[in-house]
Amino acid sequence: MKRLLSLCLLIASGCSQPVAAPPAAEPEALSRTEFTQRVENYFEYEPLHGGKASPFRIHLTDLSDGSPVEQAEVSLTVRPKGSTETVTQTVSKVGKVAGIYVAELSIPRSGDYDIEFHIKNAKLDEHMPLSDFKVE
Repeated sequence: MKRLLSLCLLIASGCSQPVAAPPAAEPEALSRTEFTQRVENYFEYEPLHGGKASPFRIHLTDLSDGSPVEQAEVSLTVRPKGSTETVTQTVSKVGKVAGIYVAELSIPRSGDYDIEFHIKNAKLDEHMPLSDFKVE
């Protein structure tokens, strides 16, 4: 009986596999919706960390007719909060879907920042200065 119990324990312990660690959770995306008289700008981005690139997914709608803003050059200019000094600037790429643009921002240092979106195409030339961006 002892021998059978030992054999069962030996077999059972050999069948167990190491438990894999759960995959690292992706950072939760932040989002904001902002408006000018002419444009709705809904954008999502990962939490900002100094020296690390963060993707921005920008969804633009022309409020005059509700259509996606197409074929625009969308630039993002980053400045320390309340300053006119540019820390970094990037131009987005046109996404696969009309009205969607993708940009990557890498802000070198932690702190509080303003980001200005400049949206320009044949129909629009909009500046959208936004504040309250925290970089860890």
